[in-house]
Amino acid sequence: MADCFKYAEPMKWRQIAWNGVRFDTPMDWEIGKIGHRYLLLETPRGPVMEVKWAPVKGKFKLRSQLKHLAASQGRQLRRSLREEKLPTDWARAIERYDSLGFAWQTNSIGGRGAVLYCPGCRKAVLLQFFETTGQRPFKQADRVLASFDDHTDDRKTFWSVFDIVAEVPATYHLKRFRFEAGAYELSFTNRQSQLTLQRWGPAAVLLKDGGLEGFEQRCLGLSANRSVTFKKRSPLTVELEGGPPNGLLPRLYRRLQRHPLYRCLRLWHEVDKNLILGVRLEGRQPIEAGVLNGICKTYATV
Repeated sequence: MADCFKYAEPMKWRQIAWNGVRFDTPMDWEIGKIGHRYLLLETPRGPVMEVKWAPVKGKFKLRSQLKHLAASQGRQLRRSLREEKLPTDWARAIERYDSLGFAWQTNSIGGRGAVLYCPGCRKAVLLQFFETTGQRPFKQADRVLASFDDHTDDRKTFWSVFDIVAEVPATYHLKRFRFEAGAYELSFTNRQSQLTLQRWGPAAVLLKDGGLEGFEQRCLGLSANRSVTFKKRSPLTVELEGGPPNGLLPRLYRRLQRHPLYRCLRLWHEVDKNLILGVRLEGRQPIEAGVLNGICKTYATV
């Protein structure tokens, strides 16, 4: 008799956080394209959601932004794009923003979304959901919108994409990134230093020849610098730090040297994930140990 009653498992969700925005999505929505202020999410059946954002200088008009969107699209989409009242659940979810709803439809795909503006942080957001045959993300849109946040903490910015999460001091701004099979890298800068988060895999292959120290020598080479010393050496963690030469010469060295004078690097092996993580800080001023420790504590894979 029990077999007559089958219940669908509850949908699993996760949080995506990238360069100042964050929101929840179903687990099967994967990042298909990524830019400095752009994300396209998709499933094997096609795109489901697009979001782009930017800080606003001067006046901002929602309808002007919608007209700009229409002008940038193909002829078929441009003709069908129209202003449309937001569904009640959507409007309630984003009531903290100034908003304008829109919709469009072509022969193969349709879309519905909103232009958002936050007067507090002066950030504009264009967010839309795509609907194709057999795929209706509009059903999950109200929860996605309710979770959407474009404010960052004054002290830190949260990052969560693919299988990595991190909290980075808010003074650091994203400079460049790359996501390749087996190698991720996020680079940030502020006035004093450059921060790099890295992830490599599979660790079982990369650590075969010399463990973490051998991997560092082959792939990073920081330890080849005579001014760099090991602070920690173990099978699971390696930490190095370095600075300019001591004595009278460093004063002249500081004037002529354009590259970072101080460096620190920590690598560790996440055995259960078969991955290597790394945090690297470089700057022209001594790097406080607390900064490296704080970032390392929050940087992980999920």
